[in-house]
Amino acid sequence: MKFLFGDKIDRNISYQVFIASIIVMFAVCGIDFLFLVLNELSDISDSYNLRELVTYSIMSTPYRVFDLTAYFCLIGVILGLGALADNGELTGARILGKSYISIALSAFKPILFLMLIGLFACEFFIPNISQLAEENRHLKKEGELSNKRYWMESENKFISFTSAPEKDKLKGLSIYELNSNNKVIKIINSNNASLKLDELKIDKPEITFIDADSAVLDHNHDNFRVLGLNSDLSFLFSPKYLSLTDLYSQISLSSSKYRKNQMSLEFWRKILQPFVTLSLVMLALGFLFGPMRDQKSGQRIMIGIGTAFTVDLTQKLLGSISVVTNIPAIIAVLVPILLLAFLAYLLLRRVN
Repeated sequence: MKFLFGDKIDRNISYQVFIASIIVMFAVCGIDFLFLVLNELSDISDSYNLRELVTYSIMSTPYRVFDLTAYFCLIGVILGLGALADNGELTGARILGKSYISIALSAFKPILFLMLIGLFACEFFIPNISQLAEENRHLKKEGELSNKRYWMESENKFISFTSAPEKDKLKGLSIYELNSNNKVIKIINSNNASLKLDELKIDKPEITFIDADSAVLDHNHDNFRVLGLNSDLSFLFSPKYLSLTDLYSQISLSSSKYRKNQMSLEFWRKILQPFVTLSLVMLALGFLFGPMRDQKSGQRIMIGIGTAFTVDLTQKLLGSISVVTNIPAIIAVLVPILLLAFLAYLLLRRVN
């Protein structure tokens, strides 16, 4: 346990950084949430009312928190260690034999914990709730007049649906089954359906059988299954809402080079985010133990915010360039990380 959590001094450093990071997270995400609500107010209507707006904003928050993790960790480290430095506790830790490396490791432990939670949520929780938020928002904004439909082709069928709140759930489903002459012989309509492996389970379908002279509607089905679907619905989702495993599998399956570049960029952004966070934390330590050692907390926080904004802007700019050019996505993601790590190295090597 001592190896994992350290002694009392290490635990105090970790605790202060963790509390500071949580405070910064709530502050940043609260401001982000407020701006999102204000931005959505212009779209308010009878169907997309204030309740739906707030629901969408809340459901969108987990992804936005994950996207900002590296930056509130940076500011959290600056704020937490800065408070310890202002109170003389870092000086006391140094007198008691703690090295800068030991202090850095103690500060990084809570950041590592937050990163692991973020990666877990990104894989198992965030994709579904974010996609559900976007689909519900669109349906509520457009109402019954919405013309948006997704289309899929599978063997002798055309499949259409209005919404995919999850990668295995469909709403507003219509299936058009064709014969060997490409004539429609059957139409299946349903409000809800679920996809599992290559089987589509349809709830309370209305089946219309069509021949040359007439169409017969059949309601006598509680559940109905359609076989032969060899894909989930991940390819319809925005790349930023896909999990790492879905991104990895869809990169090789996508026929569109532009979408393939988008998914590749999002894959490397997510998988390398811990390294972005680590490089930012090392940069924060370089600032605190180096040029910002004697500055006030307010100045440190402003420099941290400016650094986070600059890094975020650089990442987005390089990412956009990689999507429309032949620059590999991994290079676009790695360049800011390497630059941050090099700058942190220059600052830390001057620490004595």
